[in-house]
Amino acid sequence: MPKDIFFSISEAADRIGGTFYPDSDAKKTLPQMFRVDSREVAPGEGFIAIKGANVDGHDYIGRAVESGASVVLLERAYFEANKEVLKKLPASFLIAEESERSEKAAVRLARAWLDEVSPKTVGITGSVGKTTTRELLEGVLKKNFRVHAAKKSYNTLIGCSMTILSMPAATEILILELGTNHPGEIADLIAAFPVTHGLITEISPAHLEGLQSIEGVCTAKMEIASSRAMKFLSYNSDNEILSSAIARVRSEIRCVGVGATSGDIRISNVTQRIGADGVPCLSLELSHGGRMFSCSADLYGRQNARNIALAYSVATEFGLTDEMFAAALKSASLPAGRGNIEALPGGGFLIDDTYNANPDSVSYALRNVIELDLPEECRRIAVLGGMRELGGDSKYWHEVVMSRAGLFDEVHLVGSEWDGVETKQSSLAGKWKDADAFIAKFDFSSVKKSVILVKGSRFYALERLLPYFRSVKGEGRA
Repeated sequence: MPKDIFFSISEAADRIGGTFYPDSDAKKTLPQMFRVDSREVAPGEGFIAIKGANVDGHDYIGRAVESGASVVLLERAYFEANKEVLKKLPASFLIAEESERSEKAAVRLARAWLDEVSPKTVGITGSVGKTTTRELLEGVLKKNFRVHAAKKSYNTLIGCSMTILSMPAATEILILELGTNHPGEIADLIAAFPVTHGLITEISPAHLEGLQSIEGVCTAKMEIASSRAMKFLSYNSDNEILSSAIARVRSEIRCVGVGATSGDIRISNVTQRIGADGVPCLSLELSHGGRMFSCSADLYGRQNARNIALAYSVATEFGLTDEMFAAALKSASLPAGRGNIEALPGGGFLIDDTYNANPDSVSYALRNVIELDLPEECRRIAVLGGMRELGGDSKYWHEVVMSRAGLFDEVHLVGSEWDGVETKQSSLAGKWKDADAFIAKFDFSSVKKSVILVKGSRFYALERLLPYFRSVKGEGRA
């Protein structure tokens, strides 16, 4: 019979083949929230001490316990070498088996809990749109099912492990996000956490340093189909490279294509508008199985029509009707940094698309702003951070993006990736080393009555610019 509460420490030790300390804590229930960053630990949570290439989490066990960690998962060698100090800390210790890394032990524990709860498991991968689609799918499903999904972009082995370890025992549907920057990574994720329902959002130039080419990206994303538990796979059928790869998927997986020009689920009549208060509305029609229906959400960006359709493909597989989906979609929202739009006090709008960037996502963002129906006096301004991990093709893709920014009134480039890039457009207004340089010298009073797009790789943390744009005149500059 499945457990209705989480593992006790002694049960967890059995699952990972390890031990625990002190013996008196054998029946203590593990916390259902683990962290790998000691700075994020809250009272009563757990801490996983991971030994990385540059930082060893074991060095921060004391800080984690000081912040309230009640249980620490750590490696045996460290525990044995520091036993006397650790025994004085007010926490329980879950000790990995001999010579096993803490990360591997966490994966083993997460797999044990996944097997115990046994939910239907959705895995979402793709070059862009993973988190947006995950948020949309979770939003529509939770109206009718007990759903659990990551609250951040936890898309690595340890990230998925932390998501699973926080999963309530009554969960019916688990949604995981699967990322990769090198071949075999998704295969490892699937081996650890077999998914029953897969979803591939897009194949585009991203993480080319490790994946080499778009074909390499496709091969890596298609590793999701290696799950022997998979029954259903939804994908972007407008992408020819992806569609060709899908044709080779084993026959027992039911594949459903989603697209504007091809596929089982068709997207049409996409419109976007923004109210004077900055609230966006994205409307579209979906055709499926001989029927058509309209739906809408308070989202910005035409590319989200595909993300909505992908979420719909999985939601209908779980039994939601068109009416149920459309009703649930109306309350959809996205985390900060993913195309969020707001009205500025000085007139115009600010678009926060700072979470990350690759050539496709930047191109979508630029096109969306160009297509906005704006008053003649309203200017279009883009602040674009460099795109990381593009390998030897970096210069080419930055030039492609720059050519697409030519219709903007003003473009600012942040980061060394733009060095050497051909930038002949008259709209180029400045190049900046980083966010600090931009904040120090940019005239924020110049952006009244403008639509300002801010987008770049996480490395540049361009969200730091947003408060200055919100102040319109740049008051409070520090």
